[in-house]
Amino acid sequence: RLVLTGATGSGPKPFAGDANNKLVVRLKFGATLWNWGETSLASLFEVQLPPGYTCNVLGSGDPSADLDVFKVDSDNDDYPDNRRGKLGIAHSDGSWARSKDRSCYYELFQYNRIYAGQVVYIKTDVVNPSTPLRKDDDDNTWKISLSSKGANVDKIVSMPLVHFDSNSQIELDDHLRTFFQGNAAVINELVLPLFQPGIGSSFTAQSSQYMRVFFKPGVHVGQNGYVVVDAPSAFNFGRDCVAKELPSEYYAYAGEEELRLRPLKGLDGALVDCEGHAFPAAPGAVTTFNRAKIRVAGLIDVIEGVHYGFMVLVSNPAGVTYNREMHSEWKMWLEDLNGYGLEGTRETVKFNSMQEDTQTEFYYKSWGLYRGDYDNMPGITINIDDLRPYDIAGEEDAWITIWPIVFPSATMTSLRITAPLGYVWNTKWSNFEVTANCVDTEPCEDFGGAGGGVIPRVEGGVSNALVWDQVYFNPNVKYGFRHKIRMPLFGPRTSANAFFFEFGYEKAEITERIRAVALEAAPVAAMINCKVGYNTNQVGITDNRMQFEFQTQTEVSYSAGIIIVGDMNCRGFTFTPEYVLLEGSDPLPGDLTLSAGTEADMTPIIQLKVQGTPISPGHYKIELKVANPGGRILTPGIWTFGSYNDVSMYPTKYYLDNEMQTPGFVINNRMSYAGFYALNDRQKTDTDREDRPGYMNNLIFEFMLRTRPEEVQDMLLKAPHGFIFEDDCLGSMTSPKLKTDFNTVFGENTGGIWPGDLEVWQSTFAPVACVGDGRDARITIPIGLELAVRYAFRIRVQNPLNSPEWNKWTLNYNKESSDPFPGFNIWTSVGNPTAVPVSYARNQGGSTDPIVNPVTLTFKPYKNVPAKPAEEDKGGVVRVEVPSNFRFVHDNNMCEVDLRVTGASTPILPNQLECEVDNSETKLNLYMIGNVAISGEESGNGQEYQLIVYVFNPNAPQEAADWHLNTYSKYTREPEFSLDESQIPGFPIHNDLWRYSVSNVLGEYNGNKRVSEVEIVLSFRDHVKDGDKITVYSPRGFNIVSNPEMDTCDNYRPVGASPDWFPFTGAPECFCEDERTDFPSCRVQWVKIQEGKSPAFPRKKDITFKISTRNPKNTPFINDNFWRAEHHSVTGALQASQIAKSWEVNPQLLEVDVRFANGYRSAGSKANIDFVFTPVNDACCLEIQAEYPLEFDFTQAMVHSKYTILQQEGSRMVISFGTLGLSPGVAVTLRVTDVTLGRGGGQTRWNLMTYLDELLTTQKDEILKFEGGFRLPGNVILEDEPLLTSAWKEAESIYPVKSLFRPRIGEWATAEFRLSFSQAVMAQGKLIVSCQGAEGEQGYSLRTDGFIIVGSGQIDAVAVFDDSTGAIEATLKADRPATETAMLAETPYTVTLKVYAHTGGVNLWRFDTTDADEGFTNTNDGLTQGFSPVENFLLTVSVVRSPPNAIIEVVLNVDKGDAVIRELMIIAPPGFKFDDGVEGCGDMCTPGPALGSTGRRTATLTSPTGQPFPRQLAGLRIRMKTPEHTPIGTGSEGIMWFVEGRTGGLGTTQGWGQGAGFAVTQMAGSAVYYAGVSGLRATQIIFTFTLDVDAGSYIAVVPPAGFHLSCSKEGALEAISLPGGKPGCIDYPMQLQLREPLIRGTYSFGATVDLPEETPQVNTFNLIIQDSYKNVVDAAFAIQGEDIVELPVELPTLRWSRADPGVRTNVSVGITFTEDVTSLKALLVTLPELFEHDVEKPIEVVNVNPRFPISPGLDWADTQEVDRIRIFLDDSEDVTTIPADTYRFSFPVLMPPDVPRKNIWFISLCDDRTCKQPSDAQVLVSFPMAGFNLYDVAPEALRVSASGAVLGARGGGFDLVCTLLALLTLLKLSF
Repeated sequence: RLVLTGATGSGPKPFAGDANNKLVVRLKFGATLWNWGETSLASLFEVQLPPGYTCNVLGSGDPSADLDVFKVDSDNDDYPDNRRGKLGIAHSDGSWARSKDRSCYYELFQYNRIYAGQVVYIKTDVVNPSTPLRKDDDDNTWKISLSSKGANVDKIVSMPLVHFDSNSQIELDDHLRTFFQGNAAVINELVLPLFQPGIGSSFTAQSSQYMRVFFKPGVHVGQNGYVVVDAPSAFNFGRDCVAKELPSEYYAYAGEEELRLRPLKGLDGALVDCEGHAFPAAPGAVTTFNRAKIRVAGLIDVIEGVHYGFMVLVSNPAGVTYNREMHSEWKMWLEDLNGYGLEGTRETVKFNSMQEDTQTEFYYKSWGLYRGDYDNMPGITINIDDLRPYDIAGEEDAWITIWPIVFPSATMTSLRITAPLGYVWNTKWSNFEVTANCVDTEPCEDFGGAGGGVIPRVEGGVSNALVWDQVYFNPNVKYGFRHKIRMPLFGPRTSANAFFFEFGYEKAEITERIRAVALEAAPVAAMINCKVGYNTNQVGITDNRMQFEFQTQTEVSYSAGIIIVGDMNCRGFTFTPEYVLLEGSDPLPGDLTLSAGTEADMTPIIQLKVQGTPISPGHYKIELKVANPGGRILTPGIWTFGSYNDVSMYPTKYYLDNEMQTPGFVINNRMSYAGFYALNDRQKTDTDREDRPGYMNNLIFEFMLRTRPEEVQDMLLKAPHGFIFEDDCLGSMTSPKLKTDFNTVFGENTGGIWPGDLEVWQSTFAPVACVGDGRDARITIPIGLELAVRYAFRIRVQNPLNSPEWNKWTLNYNKESSDPFPGFNIWTSVGNPTAVPVSYARNQGGSTDPIVNPVTLTFKPYKNVPAKPAEEDKGGVVRVEVPSNFRFVHDNNMCEVDLRVTGASTPILPNQLECEVDNSETKLNLYMIGNVAISGEESGNGQEYQLIVYVFNPNAPQEAADWHLNTYSKYTREPEFSLDESQIPGFPIHNDLWRYSVSNVLGEYNGNKRVSEVEIVLSFRDHVKDGDKITVYSPRGFNIVSNPEMDTCDNYRPVGASPDWFPFTGAPECFCEDERTDFPSCRVQWVKIQEGKSPAFPRKKDITFKISTRNPKNTPFINDNFWRAEHHSVTGALQASQIAKSWEVNPQLLEVDVRFANGYRSAGSKANIDFVFTPVNDACCLEIQAEYPLEFDFTQAMVHSKYTILQQEGSRMVISFGTLGLSPGVAVTLRVTDVTLGRGGGQTRWNLMTYLDELLTTQKDEILKFEGGFRLPGNVILEDEPLLTSAWKEAESIYPVKSLFRPRIGEWATAEFRLSFSQAVMAQGKLIVSCQGAEGEQGYSLRTDGFIIVGSGQIDAVAVFDDSTGAIEATLKADRPATETAMLAETPYTVTLKVYAHTGGVNLWRFDTTDADEGFTNTNDGLTQGFSPVENFLLTVSVVRSPPNAIIEVVLNVDKGDAVIRELMIIAPPGFKFDDGVEGCGDMCTPGPALGSTGRRTATLTSPTGQPFPRQLAGLRIRMKTPEHTPIGTGSEGIMWFVEGRTGGLGTTQGWGQGAGFAVTQMAGSAVYYAGVSGLRATQIIFTFTLDVDAGSYIAVVPPAGFHLSCSKEGALEAISLPGGKPGCIDYPMQLQLREPLIRGTYSFGATVDLPEETPQVNTFNLIIQDSYKNVVDAAFAIQGEDIVELPVELPTLRWSRADPGVRTNVSVGITFTEDVTSLKALLVTLPELFEHDVEKPIEVVNVNPRFPISPGLDWADTQEVDRIRIFLDDSEDVTTIPADTYRFSFPVLMPPDVPRKNIWFISLCDDRTCKQPSDAQVLVSFPMAGFNLYDVAPEALRVSASGAVLGARGGGFDLVCTLLALLTLLKLSF
């Protein structure tokens, strides 16, 4: 091992290249070495040092006995723990002479030995390596090897080199690591550090001060390293030293080219740890800790232009300890996170870094003590007449005035004034004045007393130090001077911003070192901290935010302002001229105006102009909404910030503060994608995802590039405001913070489940650096990332305390910027949690009765705080911590709170919570101990809670400080159970009043009662002055205003003053807010005292007055029941306040009602009565007294078993509520049963009283003579059984089936009641009819339409429906006087109304009558039994198919409800028949007779076992025969099916139901085509149909009367698409027998027909498909035929040349006109589906017979549509005649690969050219023609060779002639 020596442990000379560094080695030998008498190389050992060292040992290498390691005696046994073992005591023992290079060899001489186990210490003298060597460097290892001949005299044996103990081994032992190490560090020299005392008398002996420390590291320290400050031995940092940041202006940013000072920080912005040590370490008690070892969580690194600075608290020693060596003993060291030295100061740290190294006198080195016994002298002041930098001050130096310098006795001394770095004293003799006035008219006295004074000098080129070698001061004379000084561009960054005055600076004796002081310098008038930030730099983004930060030094007043201007590379930004202040900004004036636009050269300009309120010097941060430029910006622009005296003159500049320039940012193209990778719960756990506020979080991002990077670049990850990346966000190889390796991104060793949508980030281009700067992380990435693939990485970041407002992230890399992508919510109390006190006043220290202050905390949690688990004593916990000096109110650590959902009328019950205060009285834990939890919502939209806690305010005024509210999922509160954390802004504490009291003089405490005398006494600690305001606020609900319009107080009268306490000011005024409510907020106020004297009223003198008010109904809420007094000064500042708790109001019982519990009851009957009330005070018992009507009797009355009847007799009863008691504000409903009601009826009157206990001696609440309860009515008598008639019965002709059934549940019906009344009912009174079902069931619903009352005649009644009760209220004779009788007593009346039964159960009908005041006069008590409607069966009817005239299976599903039935009758629609064949109509089914006159067929299903059918009759299959058509039905019942259920036999109907039927479905696609020409013979008729089943062997056709079909004649039957070739045929009735059965599909066939002369009356066809058993498979009935027309036309023809698939064939269609025709305009030829004509030119359509009058020209044939051709007739004349003849038209057609199933051609005759389809209205008649199949040969073929020659024709010479004529026409047209 090595012994720790020197300041760093690495010897007295630890720096690289140092020689003579003394390192002490401790060796413990594991084997014995001996020399048996050899003269040379018989025994030796080697100590080998790391590379770069040179090793030597002087003499025997004995270490000094003064080393600390030899002094320690930790076990107090009087023996040192480490004995100083030596190698030898004489030169003859051995020698180090063989040492060479990095090895020291010790050779044992003759007959010497070193025994195994022996421990020796050796002091080496080494030359350190020339370059630094870290302790954790792998090469930094010390080794030892033993070599000896031993007994073998021939050969020496060497053991292998063995490593020294490692540092990690040594550090495991506290004792070892105090004195030993495994190796030594070779460190770098730290240059340019600076130590300067703090402001004030910081040089003075025995004072404490924050010393300023500045340094620039030369090595990378990293995070969690150490900064060590060594002071001279008498200085004391303390065991727990304090280090903190310098004031913020030291760290100001002054531009890219300026030095930057950074704080030593942790992620929380503070230094992490500071420990004091004594150095050199001394055994025993230590009283002075002169070493401060500061651990820094932030990064310390070598960064160009960056220095570090902080301050550390140090206590100066007593003056007697001063010696000049102190100036040489200030040192500084930097260590890594293990505490291993890296860098340090070789020499003492300078006081002024401008001092030259050649200035070696002690007073040029570090600072030292001064006597400082003149601290009570007048303070020196510094005034600089122009704080602007030299460059903008007209290149003029400023005058600095220093005054007064006063000594109490004559003093001759020296003086040095050191200015901050950057200031330059101008030492020309003309730049020093002592004759000018220093302050006002008071002159400065000459230094030295003789004219001209003593001219100072600047010594040795140190331009910031002004020196007087000797200066004389007369006693008590104020000396001063003015001197020229050059102002720097900015305030100092690497020195204190202070002027140091040292009187006797070069003196070596403390008695002559008279005095020194450090005075803060005013800031230089220069803009600093000017920065431009952004949220996204993607091109074209319209919703960006840019941040502008700047700090001003000079006040900006009216017409002045601040201007921010961008250069040419800033063009293209479009700003919204509205700003938002960012967090941390000083406030800007409310009347400030902001404008944003562009200069003439389109560069942006932003102007903030002062309108009235000036901009104070401050640090401002604003954010503007901005649209980014539409194009890229490759070079960041430069923004210039300046403050100017008259901004309207800009660009002419009148500087207030010097301008500052700062870079902007580039504008990039859009990145393909970037965002958060969506994690599952396991991934969140594995990656330590932590969304709580302020916590370190691990976030995984993914991105995809558009372009491939071609150079090493930085990726910029920009978080929303509030997030903070670590300074070193990369981490180390062993502990990376930025993870890209596929095996660690999603957790350690998760490569096996790497997401398949991500590309693996290869290690060859893993990030090499990551630097965090606030919300930005810059990640340096080598070349290697690919485009168009997704990469992911994980990075650590510290969460903000709340979710950012603009919660979006961006990623920039490779000149690409992502879309801003959404962030995540921070798990904290959302919204704006608040802490609102009742009192802001301090508590008087030592008070025996401190004021309890209720504080209301509001918060909205993200996470649930769980209730108590069954297996635990407690559940979650809410923890509240108060600021310092507050204390929670408690009783033996137990406390009370009020927790409720905001707005709730009641809190969470106390038995659900346990409140505990810890011993510090500053922390409160609220445990969930019941089944109630606090509900959170991660969206932030959950419930808000209100928690009232009780505290004692501090004893002295203090500023507002934050409260903390944290929640945990477990009561043990370990960090892993943390949920939400809230930092709640607190409130300031002010002074209290001298005296304050409020009293209710007459003790008037009853609710809603007047309080005649409220006496208020108050006096103040401060005098009341003119302009002050005095206010007393009453508790909420206490109205103290008598006349709101005049603001007069209610009966205000001063007590002890006449006319008033403020006679000239007058009486106070009183005001109320919410005065029209039950809880106004009121105050009595002297708005502005004006007494014309000072003071207007003396302090500590009582002001007493009285006012009147009225108690509210209840005691105000906890926080509202205080009288609060306030004293405000003329400026509005709160001078003092105080609260006084108000009295508890003793209200009357609230919300009282006495009502029937189960509806009204008539006089003399028994009833249950509810007594409803809300008590105000705690009570146990209730007394009830019935005053009227008489003869109420409680003798047999009862209450719930949880209550006890104490007394009951006659009309009085007393009930005890036992342990439950009566609680304030908790509504009570007490039900008293079996009360005998009084006689005679009328309004009841009651007395209710509550009592404290069962002794009934202390009454608490009451309400007397209460007449707000029920009125006792008479009786209603039912004369006959009620009658119920269904609505169907009332419309029997429309509902012939339904009208046969009984009224049904769930349907409206008509009810009829015959009633009489024991008391007459008067005009304007009401008859109220309602219905009540059995318990738990709904009564009947009622309607007012049809409501009639009939006696001897109809009674005039206006009926309305009451939605709230479901009753009908009929006002009788509403337009007659209330004294007139509407219905006589004891006289029958019939009441008819519409009713709706919801169930078939009990229905009790209630009839009540009222008088004109709606008091009840008669009732039947709701006891009239009603009706028994039957069940409403639910019926569904379904079929698979429903062809006409076929036997089908119908499936019925019946839900019979609760009906008990054994038979079910089925009633089918008209025309349907139950199958009465062999198979019958189904299981249990028996066909029955027709249903009466309806003619509907019936069938009955009977239970085979005699047991009732189940509720669900599902899948009843019934065989039916369908009619030919869907029946129309009778009335409105149509195809409805019905079922009726009976108990069996002749049993009664229990229910019925109907279900929608089904239509008879005609066969799809059924049609008939023929030419409807009168009398036409043997013309073709074609049928088509589509079958949806695989069945059908026969086809039957039934035509209309007069049609004669034929299929048996040769050529009459065309199979077209029927299977199996030509079927068998019977002509009459036509029936086809197919050779192959039909399958699903579309079919067509043709026959011939002879048409009648005219259209038959029934012009429909029936087409029926039957199976092989002649059962109907499908059918189409009533297929509409064509109308018969007179037209002389016949014989359509279809011919073709070829029928091969895909060939071009020539098709010819023809028609014969038997007479001339003049009615046509066009012929339409329609091709079948799949066929297309192939006409390319009009001439390819050939009119074979030129006699046909085609339209002239080439456009007579319209071929635009490929599936049709129109032949236009000549329309040049009004009438065109077609001569009688046969005509034919030919044209080319493309044959399809297959022919369609409907292979039908049409030739249509049109009376208009617009016809397009055979079915168009313009078509007179269409001839269908069966098409030809593939490869068919035409009966008369028109065959043409490939060359076009006519090969032959069949059909006579006419056809040949026609063909030749057509060819001649073509030849003629071609020429």
